[in-house]
Amino acid sequence: MRSVEELVRAEAAGQRLKYVYFWGHEPRRDGRIGGSCLSQWWPAEFTVDGLTFPTAEHFMMHRKALLFGDEETAARILRARHPNEAKTLGREVRGYDEEVWAANRFDIVVAGNLAKFGQHALPGRFLIGTGDRVLVEASPLDRIWGIGLTADDGRATSPTTWQGANLLGFALMAVREELVGTNLIGGWEKPRITIVEYDAAWPVRFREERSRIRKALGAKALRVDHVGSTAVPGLAAKAIVDIQVSVDDVEDDAGYLPQLEAAGYHLRVRQPDHRMVRTEQLDVHVHLCTAGGRWERDHLLFGDWLRATPADRHAYEKLKRELATREWFDMNQYAEAKGDLIDEILGRAREWADRTGWTVDRPRE
Repeated sequence: MRSVEELVRAEAAGQRLKYVYFWGHEPRRDGRIGGSCLSQWWPAEFTVDGLTFPTAEHFMMHRKALLFGDEETAARILRARHPNEAKTLGREVRGYDEEVWAANRFDIVVAGNLAKFGQHALPGRFLIGTGDRVLVEASPLDRIWGIGLTADDGRATSPTTWQGANLLGFALMAVREELVGTNLIGGWEKPRITIVEYDAAWPVRFREERSRIRKALGAKALRVDHVGSTAVPGLAAKAIVDIQVSVDDVEDDAGYLPQLEAAGYHLRVRQPDHRMVRTEQLDVHVHLCTAGGRWERDHLLFGDWLRATPADRHAYEKLKRELATREWFDMNQYAEAKGDLIDEILGRAREWADRTGWTVDRPRE
């Protein structure tokens, strides 16, 4: 959907609309990714055509200046130290024409955010994880890019009473659609999530698949580990065995994907720091990451902490069982819903790792 009018028609036709409201750009104090990453002012440096932009606001204002041939102001916008400074400079663009800007602004914002979310894995996963929800900039100050209302205003619950066009929300939904096509091979998949008791057959299956992977990749598989819930004895889980394979450079798809595909694995996820292939039966997920990177460390640490900490293991299982009772648009939505608890647990795990000298060195079965 690309307009308030479309939302109004959908609501009138009886479609149940779900919303994600956002406003403000400050990161969470605990470092977790939330709705503020959707803001144009969110600090996420990205590169387009050899130029580096501190925020999507910088990109928008820079492209605005170039649209009207004002290269001097465009250069000043690139040097702006804060998005508000970039916005102020954007208002000074020489030769500005409202009609021309209105015809081009949406596509410019889509292009900037596609680069922003495409080059930053965690915000990208957050955006994809919003699924089919309507993204709404609940800014009471903006009636063009936002809805002119705060999220707690009763009128924000229906597009029929919005006071603004919500252009940023619709632009981000367009970006989400593009990212899904690029990141999720085959698009959205409506999941059926069933949590079952721990099965001793899971580590056996891991060892079988590890042999298959090592045969396919040889020395390119720097390490192969059993990760995820099926790697934690006693933890209930989906009956999907997760395997993590560390390679020299996960961005070098040609170095490992053809071999894995020849071995019968099919590409499902392509993200900046992560690839995932899976079996035809969808019962084994193989996650590729760069050796020594954050993805590798966090997933190994999370599993080790759960094995050692019954309270967090039980809390994680409880959440999974509760989430499994809900209906999800896609598996990414389910995964995103676990994010807050996972981040909370990882925070404790990292303190433990620093205190005990934990390392990733040993293999996980």
